[in-house]
Amino acid sequence: MIITKVLGVTSAFTKSKKAKIAILALEIAILGYALYQQKKESKNKQLNS
Repeated sequence: MIITKVLGVTSAFTKSKKAKIAILALEIAILGYALYQQKKESKNKQLNS
């Protein structure tokens, strides 16, 4: 969803595939970190209950 929008904006500014791949990798890294944080928070809630 968001990745498609970001790539669309990127392609409007540049034709470089390397730039598109870099932005995609950044998006994946952010998503992975968010999932990690969510899992960690969920585990903490279970331990506190």
